[in-house]
Amino acid sequence: MTPRFTAKDVRAALLNRYRAPEWATFFEVPDSTGAAASRSADAIAMSLYPSRGLRLHGFEIKVSRSDWLHELKQPDKSVALQRYCDHWWIVTPADIVREGELPPTWGHLILKGNGLHCAAKAPQLDREQWSPNFLAALLRRSHEARERGIREGIDQVMATERAAIEKTVRDRVDREVSSLRSINQTAARKLEEIMAACGMAPDQWINGEDFGTAVRLVYDLGVTRTYCGLAQLAQLARQFADKAEATIPKPASDEAEAA
Repeated sequence: MTPRFTAKDVRAALLNRYRAPEWATFFEVPDSTGAAASRSADAIAMSLYPSRGLRLHGFEIKVSRSDWLHELKQPDKSVALQRYCDHWWIVTPADIVREGELPPTWGHLILKGNGLHCAAKAPQLDREQWSPNFLAALLRRSHEARERGIREGIDQVMATERAAIEKTVRDRVDREVSSLRSINQTAARKLEEIMAACGMAPDQWINGEDFGTAVRLVYDLGVTRTYCGLAQLAQLARQFADKAEATIPKPASDEAEAA
């Protein structure tokens, strides 16, 4: 099955065949600028090497059989640009132009894969002298192509810079999130250890502020840091308990039994 090509595919192949620095190639070149423009060529390529001949090639691009047949019904359509060219070509996929249909002043390039195959060489034409209007149109396309290249270059640089900035931001956010996750995991683990040491269930509700105050008080007293601290605390607790019991009034029945 023959691949289905588009005009974009043909333009890419033309740029590859007629590429700088040997050629300058432009697309949609009219025969004039402003309101005087009446027709345009799908592509124009100028040979730039004097040793190979400084010649202008014009191209019509057709990617469907119906478009080509429509072109054949308007033989004067291409004259507006063809008269300024040294060679004139029709560029198509295969099976578009059939035998006997090619005008004698036209060459034929067939798109096959990514390249162009010359099916019929375009004869050299006795072209007219280039008019100022046509030169203006050609120079305008040259200027537009240059500006487009500059804009695309700037856009590419900006896109690269934007991508670098976005990557830096993403990396920084990832590091911050990872750091916060680590801090949270450590805090959760320490809280579980504290609750386990206090004999509390993980899901037991506590008043965080009161619990924290109590823990901080004991911690600041230093009673848990050494065995002596714990022993002293135990001794103070016993003394406190003894004194508390001594101060509790005894019931009257107990005093009578004692008498």
